[in-house]
Amino acid sequence: MKKITVFILTTALVSGGCVRQKLYRTEMAARSGAESREKVLNEELIFRKKEAGDLIRKIGDLNKTVGSQEEQIRQLQTELIARTQSMGASSTKLSAENTLLSRQLAEVTEILEQKDSELEKIRQVQIRQEAIIRDHATTLERAFHPYRDALKIARSGNSVTLVLPDKLLFDQGGVMVSEGGRALLTIVSEYLAAFPGIDASIISHTDNILPPKEKTFRDTWDWSIARASGIVRVLTRELNVTANQLTAVGRGEFYPAASNETPEGRAANRRTEIVFYPVLPVIPAAGE
Repeated sequence: MKKITVFILTTALVSGGCVRQKLYRTEMAARSGAESREKVLNEELIFRKKEAGDLIRKIGDLNKTVGSQEEQIRQLQTELIARTQSMGASSTKLSAENTLLSRQLAEVTEILEQKDSELEKIRQVQIRQEAIIRDHATTLERAFHPYRDALKIARSGNSVTLVLPDKLLFDQGGVMVSEGGRALLTIVSEYLAAFPGIDASIISHTDNILPPKEKTFRDTWDWSIARASGIVRVLTRELNVTANQLTAVGRGEFYPAASNETPEGRAANRRTEIVFYPVLPVIPAAGE
């Protein structure tokens, strides 16, 4: 999935005052930090996708090797039985051939056991990864149990996603975090404090109609970035979440969950996804 990540740039009207210049420099520094975090996140995502692809290819190759070795064992066993049954006059020659075949069979069996061992190591790491993701999903489900009918928690690969509809987080204007939204973000902050190694992406989606009272937004990109950044500010400035754990992402109207042709569809599209990335064990390389 193509991921478009945009970070907020606060445009200050410079009137010569020192306060406005400091605000401008602060926003520029914030943007630089956000871009750096996005770059790190994208590199991590590319690495994990490559790692997953390598794992799939590795398992495929190992399965092919195991199948080939098993077939070779069957052929050798068949040949050994056939040669034993057709024993001729030269018992010495037959004994030598039997010894050679037995040695070949032992070598192939050893290779097969090594491959099986490698596959088992990979399976065990995958099981641990799945267990970690499952445990984090369960932890979030328990934490957000009072809101279970209004939000969604989903597992996907190496992450857990919390989907929050617009009405839970923002005021009626769809821009500022509401008091109810702060209560939800407090639960998020407690979860991140309990697991400081976790990274999280705050991904904001909107519908295709800008808030009528907001005249500063040029498009839904601006709107979604403002929403994502507002959530990050509440988490870091009010709820003491470590900024390095968070990345704000605005996706505007371009990843709709429903049609924007109806009020219900637009309401479904105005949502925030908080994607958590737990720390997972690394898949072992072949031969480890």
